[in-house]
Amino acid sequence: MKYYKALTCLFLLVLCNSAGYPQTITTGLYSGVNFSDIHGQDFGGKWKSKPGPVQGFYLGWSLNKSLGIQTGINFSTVYYEHMSSSYYRLYYPMELNYTGPDYYNQGVDKMDFSFIRVPLLFTVQVPSVIQFNMRAGLIFSFLKAHSLSNDYYYSSAPGIAKKTDFGYMFSSGISYPINNKIKATFNVSYLTGRKHLLENSNLRQGSSEFVLGIDYEFLKKNKKDINPGLAIDSTLKKVTVTYRGGVDISWNGLDSDKSKYSTDAGPSLGFSVNFMMEPGFSFITGVSFERKGYSMKDSSASFFKYLNKGTPMYYVDAKVQMDYAVIPLLMNLSFGKSHIFFFNTGPWLGLKLDARNVGVAYNESRSESYYTVTKTVIYDDLVRYIKSTDIGWIFGTGISVPFLKRYKVDLALRYNTGFNNVFNKIIVAEQQSSSIADHEIRNRTISFLIGITIPQAGH
Repeated sequence: MKYYKALTCLFLLVLCNSAGYPQTITTGLYSGVNFSDIHGQDFGGKWKSKPGPVQGFYLGWSLNKSLGIQTGINFSTVYYEHMSSSYYRLYYPMELNYTGPDYYNQGVDKMDFSFIRVPLLFTVQVPSVIQFNMRAGLIFSFLKAHSLSNDYYYSSAPGIAKKTDFGYMFSSGISYPINNKIKATFNVSYLTGRKHLLENSNLRQGSSEFVLGIDYEFLKKNKKDINPGLAIDSTLKKVTVTYRGGVDISWNGLDSDKSKYSTDAGPSLGFSVNFMMEPGFSFITGVSFERKGYSMKDSSASFFKYLNKGTPMYYVDAKVQMDYAVIPLLMNLSFGKSHIFFFNTGPWLGLKLDARNVGVAYNESRSESYYTVTKTVIYDDLVRYIKSTDIGWIFGTGISVPFLKRYKVDLALRYNTGFNNVFNKIIVAEQQSSSIADHEIRNRTISFLIGITIPQAGH
């Protein structure tokens, strides 16, 4: 294969000469909703994802047809609500053969934060009929107001909140041209803070944003005014974008106690950029959001690991869920009539976004007069217990069917194996017993995906 074609294609897409493309300045307004996703919580209880408002404007500078930088101001209010573990106790006085009433014990704590945020993002655009945009970089947060109720976790320093924060922002979205200078946009962003939001607390800010907006491009020439000699190289015309969605069936591929763990299902959403080198051969990369993990139903002293020793013992019905941003680098071969069948394989890198342990657990206790069943609602943060990255290999196959002449629909099956044990034994050993730390989590996934390939504008 002529691998220099791949390098040429990538170079032209990402670093094409700025003299060959007129630079533009883009400004836009947007508004939408954020969903809170706190990080660093202790064990016990559940931080619910709560909606809040977000709006702002941005200013972008396109360095060339693919690359740019972006900043602006974001106004957002993030709502957090903590619900402690729920307990249901059933009493049975044995000598009276009487079933007493259930009772429910649950506390609620709330925190509200209002921020002004300033992002500094690197942007990548992939030209197509519906243009795809990806952004990543830093975001600086300035606290304007906040309120706390019950001061859960931080009674020793109630109400002391950090005034500034910085973190990372990852965003992707699509834009549709209304005319030559105005576009309608839809963007999804993920934000995570790096500082502790309160004194004497491990909690850190986090949220996801879904926004609609309008873009206006300055300094952009009309198509008829653009010098034909500045047209993008024909190599880039072989670049297409495929938007994918489907379901992941994942499990823990550890070496011992395999029978104690079962599969779990989660979403897989993302896009891929396809670089066609020659008919029947291409390279594929992109980004996807994937939920990996496993489930367990057994008697255990731990909620995320099978542990047959310890007190108290529970009957556990729980899941371990890990959210990743997955970046693949695949070699794709297509064959058959019209290249309808395809096979691809290659490595992937997974960047951890979140991790949690969810479910329920039951504990029994007896006395001479009573039999008690206690139900505990599990929603524990596992971010510190899971390593930040994972790597592995993908094998995929499927069919690609033409749709409405210009588009293609892909039906794909992928097997995804992780190379590493992503369970952070060192961190766990510092906070839990050695028996808890002796655990393995090796990600294995089968994905069922549907994708639609969109041609470039003008094709």
